[in-house]
Amino acid sequence: MVAILGSGFGLYGYLPALVGGCGQRVVLPESYRVRLAERPELVRFAGSVHWAPDEASALDCADEIVVALRPIDQSKRIPPLLKRADTRGLLLEKPLADSPETAATLLHDLISSQKVIRMGYTFRYTPWGEQLRNTFRETREKRSLLIEWKFLAHHFRHDLDNWKRFNASGGGALRFYGIQLIALLGEIGYRDVVWSRSTGPSANEIEKWSACLAGAGLPNCNVTVDTKAEVESFRVEWLAGSRAEDDVVLANMPHPFASTDAVSQTEGLDPRVPALTYLCRSLWQETINEYVCYEATINLWRAIEARTQFQMPDSQTS
Repeated sequence: MVAILGSGFGLYGYLPALVGGCGQRVVLPESYRVRLAERPELVRFAGSVHWAPDEASALDCADEIVVALRPIDQSKRIPPLLKRADTRGLLLEKPLADSPETAATLLHDLISSQKVIRMGYTFRYTPWGEQLRNTFRETREKRSLLIEWKFLAHHFRHDLDNWKRFNASGGGALRFYGIQLIALLGEIGYRDVVWSRSTGPSANEIEKWSACLAGAGLPNCNVTVDTKAEVESFRVEWLAGSRAEDDVVLANMPHPFASTDAVSQTEGLDPRVPALTYLCRSLWQETINEYVCYEATINLWRAIEARTQFQMPDSQTS
């Protein structure tokens, strides 16, 4: 049985992935019952939920635990969870912590625990992400790679001052959104930062992050994450150089999960659920060398932050 900590994304993201996608039974604290009832698209999964009186009781029933909390809360919850002898595995949300330094310390503890650890880096489970990884395996042609992700984040759309807006709490264009791309590129082999810059009203409220990344034997990758864009778009493209007709587009869609969105929409679910299903299944599978990939993610994240130059948007500097 799997326990879920977190009544937000834990319910509308991980619950359908675990129950509908993996056929697992889930245990939840009684306090989540009202939140679940507020989501009509999740009612079909209620029959696979075991209700525990409280969080401690839920954890006692579980072999695996999904932690879908704020980074600062997650980093506090991990140490006691690692001490639970009956806990076989943990699935943790991204970012692992609110800074790469704290994340590196936590990852060391996670590795030392010898438990099964998975993290919520879901881009590798999308069709375009799989194609990108396979492309790197098949060819080493000297092209450049372009990844552009533009959207209006929920906290900007609704003018919310929540943690996802602020860098210090693990939010913002780099730490919360960009970490997904950092994880994928780190797995592929990108290790070096040619340049990196961020913009926003303050260094604690980063709205846009752009960088050029490099790796041994790899073409340079130019990446942009703009969380306050007027038009929603996601594009991944091999740029051949002088001949535009030789460019190869791997993805050109509204958002990174659009290729699986039709499946989710027919069921009224979050578009990330198909990718989350693959991630959750990996809890019971030997897939990649996860620890190596997770270390690469944090090392690249740390290198990026060390090289990132912050600047105010042009409209605010004039």
